[in-house]
Amino acid sequence: MKKLLIPFIFLLALSAFSFQAKAQCNDQLVNTCALNVGDNATYIKDFKARLKASKRGALPIASYAIVLNKGTHYRFTVCNAIEFEGEAVLQLYDENNNMVGSTFDLARGKDFKAFDLMARKTATYKVFISFKGGAEGCAVGILSIVR
Repeated sequence: MKKLLIPFIFLLALSAFSFQAKAQCNDQLVNTCALNVGDNATYIKDFKARLKASKRGALPIASYAIVLNKGTHYRFTVCNAIEFEGEAVLQLYDENNNMVGSTFDLARGKDFKAFDLMARKTATYKVFISFKGGAEGCAVGILSIVR
């Protein structure tokens, strides 16, 4: 009986550790990222994205619809889970499918942790989160209002 009990305890401890390591990909990551929106911003909403690596050239994308109000100053922040190699890119599109903000500047090849937007009109916008090169990843986007 003791011979079976020791491996069982080991497997139980290992599975508990594995569960804790993946917990960073959800609420813990949201809490950490929400603390990085800035002293002049207030958390409104989060967008969680857990995507597998791309297959057959298709880039996996998580998408969300949100309503933004005219004249309101918003900040979009993105944070990556450290246990995944994927680097997240958060993009915001208006109702005409025009990109109005991104955490990655393609022209300069530069990443940003956040971008601000002053909404020009009240409308439904789309938030897209993907990972560079179609890598597997986990990230969270945070929408906040800047005071």
